[in-house]
Amino acid sequence: MNRIAKISVIAALSALTFGGISHAASVETNWPHQIDQTVSTFKGDDFRVVDVDTLSRMSEVRSRINDETPQQVAALQSAIEANKPLAAKLETRNVEMKNIAGAAQAADGSLTIYVR
Repeated sequence: MNRIAKISVIAALSALTFGGISHAASVETNWPHQIDQTVSTFKGDDFRVVDVDTLSRMSEVRSRINDETPQQVAALQSAIEANKPLAAKLETRNVEMKNIAGAAQAADGSLTIYVR
């Protein structure tokens, strides 16, 4: 009986550890110091443009965007400009580079560009 309890505890702790690693990896993809690299290599048409003002004031995404430094925003805008196909697609949607405030990549690989 004692052996079964030990195995159950070990299995539960292992599951929690691997779940934490998976969550950390997905958060890291969207983190501001990584998003400029993600945007610069983004390919395809699977992206959307969202106005920051349409997000809830309590939204985690809105808070993250509001906390970005001017240097982070400039790096993101430069990364988008460097990705000529993406920049051209944004231009056809009348998105001005100076209005881009943030970006996030979803787990499915799609990209969301946030504008002000």
